[in-house]
Amino acid sequence: MTIGQEELQAEDLEPIEVKTSVSETGKWAKRLGITVSSAEIGKAFDSAVGEIASQIRLPGFRPGKVPRGYAEKLFKDDIAKQVTSKIVSRAIRSAVSGEKLEVVGSPSLVEEKVAAERGKDLVFQIDVEIKPTFELCNYKGLPVEQEEVEVFPEEIQEQIDQMSIRLAEEEDAPEGSALQDKDIGAGVLRFVVDGQEIHKEEEAMLLLHQGHVVGAHAHLSIGFLEGAKPGEKRTIEETLNDSFPVESARGKKATLEFELKKIRRPKLPAIDDEFAKKVGAKDLADLKEKITERLRTGLAESIEAKTRKDMIERIIAGSPFDVPPRLKETFDQRMLMDQQMQLLRMGIPMEQLKDFDFGKHNEGNAERQIREYFILDAICKKEKIEVGDEDVDDEVVKLARARNMRAAELLQQLEQEGALEQIRQGLMAKKAMEFLTEQAEIKVVPRKPPQKGESCGHDHGASHGHEHDHSHGHAHGEGEHKH
Repeated sequence: MTIGQEELQAEDLEPIEVKTSVSETGKWAKRLGITVSSAEIGKAFDSAVGEIASQIRLPGFRPGKVPRGYAEKLFKDDIAKQVTSKIVSRAIRSAVSGEKLEVVGSPSLVEEKVAAERGKDLVFQIDVEIKPTFELCNYKGLPVEQEEVEVFPEEIQEQIDQMSIRLAEEEDAPEGSALQDKDIGAGVLRFVVDGQEIHKEEEAMLLLHQGHVVGAHAHLSIGFLEGAKPGEKRTIEETLNDSFPVESARGKKATLEFELKKIRRPKLPAIDDEFAKKVGAKDLADLKEKITERLRTGLAESIEAKTRKDMIERIIAGSPFDVPPRLKETFDQRMLMDQQMQLLRMGIPMEQLKDFDFGKHNEGNAERQIREYFILDAICKKEKIEVGDEDVDDEVVKLARARNMRAAELLQQLEQEGALEQIRQGLMAKKAMEFLTEQAEIKVVPRKPPQKGESCGHDHGASHGHEHDHSHGHAHGEGEHKH
């Protein structure tokens, strides 16, 4: 059962007098024995009965005049469940606060059943995990190499080529033709990892262009498909890139199998001012300028992200500690559910998901997220980095604009979902990363030109953008109380 899922009122958050005992049950793990006196239980029953008696309408009684004793007898089970839920939530909050414990994750009830009764003390136990304590390594003045934000001509040309392909007129290649440069191979593309098919595109369109294959979610040379004829299958093992739809498999080795159904031969348009106008620019020079700026913006973001990642990885390596095991399990389950939902939305059957080894692909991801959260949290405390209500309000306004909502409506929704604390912690993590970047000794180095067939390493196209990440907030707080 899950305790405390109803919307909390102000009185539900008020402290309650409890007696507690604390024992160690493992690394970062404690068991709290909690006792709520019969007097407090009686007050909670009186309050619940009074609320119900004032609201119900029964034949023979005026509205609001149903005797309390009659109401309690009539709704005995419902009242007991409501009292138990609220008392347990208040008692857990009060016990954790009284013992000054920094709890992470969700407290878990030890007993199979907890039920409040009039005239009796309520005695129960909870298991909690607490925030790890550890020594931070040096995190100021970290030496970091950062590439220059430089866009190369071949990257601009690649973007123009992709636009021209979208505007090209296609026609079926003559019978007996084999795939050649600039052809589009239409067919079925399968992706297999560890013997399991994780993604399939029934109508894949792969372009042979400038020595490589475009659209296969991997860096493939033209040799993979060049010379293939309809009905033929080609197979290759390659690393999946950042455009692969299944996020958890990105960067993994996969077997790609492509069955060619037919060949489409495009007639590419001339790259001139008229072409530029068709894609929304004044002329070809204006188009190149817009592409350059878009690539520059995306490249700057990816370079900054790599700098932040390099710094936090170094601090994680230098600040070891044991991760609370139940918290890690919670993160693993959350990541598993997110990935399963993503694959289901893509149309992959549930029976295939059951055979896929998500654990192997998620190995280390949850633990790394938890370590990053605790380290950034420790840096915030040490450097007195804080997030005020104004910061949270500003973030809500930004999110509301992005969702085309009124800020007041979104604020109410986030409050009901209990998501404001996650936003606050996300902003704390962001401020901590900004602090680390400001303190770092950054050495700017020339950016290496991309190899043939490679772009900036990320998709910096027209749809480039970022969602705010508040995942750090999931690691901390009392949250739900489960068993």
